[in-house]
Amino acid sequence: MDMRRPKPGGGTFNYYDLYREKLAEMNIAFFSYEGRGIRMGDQPPRYEHIERKIYDTSTLDNKVRDILSAVAVVKKQKGVDAGKIFLMGASEGTMLAAEAASRAPEEVHGLVLYAVLANTLKDALKFMASDGNFMVLRSFFDTDKDGKISKEEFDADARKLRERAMKGVGFETFDLNGDGVFVVEEMRDMRKKILEGMEKEDIDVINLFLKPTAAVSTPEGWLKDHFAHAPMWTFLEPLKIPVGLFHGSADNLTSIEGVKDLEERARKAGKSNMKFHYFEGLDHTLGITAYFMRGTMPAGHKAIFEYIKGLAE
Repeated sequence: MDMRRPKPGGGTFNYYDLYREKLAEMNIAFFSYEGRGIRMGDQPPRYEHIERKIYDTSTLDNKVRDILSAVAVVKKQKGVDAGKIFLMGASEGTMLAAEAASRAPEEVHGLVLYAVLANTLKDALKFMASDGNFMVLRSFFDTDKDGKISKEEFDADARKLRERAMKGVGFETFDLNGDGVFVVEEMRDMRKKILEGMEKEDIDVINLFLKPTAAVSTPEGWLKDHFAHAPMWTFLEPLKIPVGLFHGSADNLTSIEGVKDLEERARKAGKSNMKFHYFEGLDHTLGITAYFMRGTMPAGHKAIFEYIKGLAE
């Protein structure tokens, strides 16, 4: 569905409006569709209305089938060049788009993938719970940008996170070895039981982690569906169409290191059709909120539009 979200300070914005506006200026059509059992709602923060019985049919296989149905609809639209149909996906959508292209290589002529799910959801979950969570804390406390958080930085609370949401939480909660510095290894130790549960695919443990942190609702059986699913490379490896992959260094949900590993695999396989783009300081949305707040096009999306223009020429 359309990704409507609250604006800091009031009002809302819709992620897809960026593409509707900018792609139309380039004489490129943008087509989106609502998924099974989910519609735009009017209640913050997610602005979604879910018909659970229908939504729970949103298996990964059905999502891919729905993409291919959407492609069939697009091909029938007046003025659309059926030989230039591209799929854009973000996060889980990167894997779904790649799988759809692998099933219908004659129907899909290029992929634009950002916030890339480079391997599997299990890998992404483990990253979110440990290194990704540490990345978030660093964004609030690591004022000297040295990759760790000192007691002095924590006490200073430069961005007032402790004041707003961590009252009564002392530095000793994080500084497990008492050396006055909080590092990523300590974050991994703090989340050891959760990480072990994720590795064992323990649904109850994972849901305990996801319930307070998930930014979207998920269908019934979503985790098991992903755990049985093939990794990203399975779908990218056979593709000969252009594939642009875009990822931010501040993405705390999908690892940039995972994307770099994917790039190395592509290099070894001689996949010259795959182009990788990295952006310092950009998050899982590649900075899209900044566009709707300030009107400034972030480097990640600027590069995406340039890439799409090249595909369309």
